[in-house]
Amino acid sequence: MLDTTYFDAYDSGTFRNFCAPAQLHKDLNTLYGLIVGIQADGHINETEIELLHSWVNSIGTLKSKAPYFKLVAKINEILEDGIVTVEEAEDLIWLCRSYLDYNTNPYYDVITSATQQLGGFLAGISADNTINAGELNALRNWSSENESLFNTWPFDALLPAIDRISADRQLPADEHGELLSFCRSVSAIKPVGQTKTETVAKLPMQAVSILIQDSTFCFTGESPNYTRKELAKIVEMYGGVAAASVTTQLHYLVICDVPNPAWAFQMYGRKVEKAMNMKKKGSGPEVVFEQDLLDVLKTFGYS
Repeated sequence: MLDTTYFDAYDSGTFRNFCAPAQLHKDLNTLYGLIVGIQADGHINETEIELLHSWVNSIGTLKSKAPYFKLVAKINEILEDGIVTVEEAEDLIWLCRSYLDYNTNPYYDVITSATQQLGGFLAGISADNTINAGELNALRNWSSENESLFNTWPFDALLPAIDRISADRQLPADEHGELLSFCRSVSAIKPVGQTKTETVAKLPMQAVSILIQDSTFCFTGESPNYTRKELAKIVEMYGGVAAASVTTQLHYLVICDVPNPAWAFQMYGRKVEKAMNMKKKGSGPEVVFEQDLLDVLKTFGYS
């Protein structure tokens, strides 16, 4: 049985004091992807503009520090008349790029940066609660330009929809709804005033099978219902084993429903990345979601 006092430092939130340099690069990549996404169909509407306000709100007290204050000043200048032109969007993209020199960036590789941008891009194309033909085409083009993300989550979950877009140039209504739900649940920016975090949606063909007895579980993210210590105790109460880290012997990595602000990506962090790299090499845990685990526990009478 794992000594669950290990989780006390995490549950207290003190780990966030050491994330400032990485946070900057995540925020810049997210903003970059967001701008590309909201102008994907050649038209930027009020709902999409609101996401720029959301990005500014998301950086909190950092907005007064360099280089954030320059980005915030540019965004405020652009939003002053309530309209974002294509030229203004390109100016903001250029400003992001000027601070995202991947040749000297000591924190992340191309996959990390592209995945952070994907989170912003998905927020942009789903901002107005629909994904139109121009945005579908932009998603297809974006995928072809970012082949380095193949076999990584959440990009690989999007591939069936992207393949349909490539074949049919459109999506049936039911598949459009599923794609929209998925984009909104993993997008990096939430609308101003939205306090409820959506459970990460699963696209079709993402079957989930979890065995509790004698299986090992590691948790990442923040649960809206439990501390990590409580989750560990619940799993062990039903015959599972809680683990503190991702190893080749781990059976399940459980993504909790509230993204951790210190994650390298808005939708997942280092543990998920490590698990995915292991899966590519033929070993490693299954990546599942907190709700999937709770649904299985309910079959054993847990409530």
